Amino acid sequence: MQYPVKYSESAVQEAIDKVFEQLPALTDNTIFLVLMNGAVWFAHELIKRYGTTPVKVYYAKVSSYEGKERGELEITYMPKIQFEGADVIVLDDICDSGTTVNTIYDYLLEHKAQSVRFATLVKRANAALLPHIELTSGIHDASGDFFVGCGLDDNDNARNLPYIGIC
Repeated sequence: MQYPVKYSESAVQEAIDKVFEQLPALTDNTIFLVLMNGAVWFAHELIKRYGTTPVKVYYAKVSSYEGKERGELEITYMPKIQFEGADVIVLDDICDSGTTVNTIYDYLLEHKAQSVRFATLVKRANAALLPHIELTSGIHDASGDFFVGCGLDDNDNARNLPYIGIC
């Protein structure tokens, strides 16, 4: 199936470069927390930009969608690591409503992370974030389009597309 292109492969790579440039320098305490499944593609592309600098990467499973319908947020897996004192950078494919970001932020603060910052490939204009949350996004989108590609999926399909299409 072909999906009409909303953001080209080159536009997506430029967006990832923009996110990379805006993230703080890594410390010995930096942890990347990748929200599966959607952010795996974005995380891979972003972390490649660190070259040979060692990074700590962990994965969590969080879901608020069933198919194309937004539902209740559920944390189904969180790694058994010590967040206390860590500088956590949470990677996600899209900040849609802000629910995931706000929930994960609260979770990490409860577990005594030293700092929490978010990076997403796409941020919707209507995302409602807590005022003190730091979020860096490469693409700011005001449309109501449902996206696919670059980790975003159409019922678990087409995450591998190198561009963001509309479904």
